[in-house]
Amino acid sequence: MSKFAKILEYVLLAVGVVIIALFYAQNGSGQFALSNLADVLSSTTLVDGLLWWTYALIVLAIALILVLAAVATFGNKKSLKSTGLVLVLAVVLVVASYFLASGSPVAVNVAEQPSAATFKLTDTILILTYVLFIGVIVSLLGGIVVNAIKKR
Repeated sequence: MSKFAKILEYVLLAVGVVIIALFYAQNGSGQFALSNLADVLSSTTLVDGLLWWTYALIVLAIALILVLAAVATFGNKKSLKSTGLVLVLAVVLVVASYFLASGSPVAVNVAEQPSAATFKLTDTILILTYVLFIGVIVSLLGGIVVNAIKKR
């Protein structure tokens, strides 16, 4: 692993630890506010902060995937077609997840309900996570079956 990747990994780990510590060390009242650190530290609900951190990690992952795919593609012209197919599949999965997301509110005892757009985005990410998890399980089981058949 390169030096930059290790440093980035440690920075992301540190930010995640701080946000999780803030989530569990709640004292005072108020809502999460990116503009005011005092409000963040005195917040009783840092769920918004955790959601924004999750959104940031998802955007970072997508950006890194696109950048690294572009670098790999320009380094090897043969992989242009396969990279294009993977990107098209990723876009199709995200769009399908968005259209499958209901965006309906959850019946919980919350003073201020999030907006419909927040519900839609959260449902989209959850559906995408479920689809990708099922894809990982199918890939693992398929690899096991293929290796078992090849070794016969």
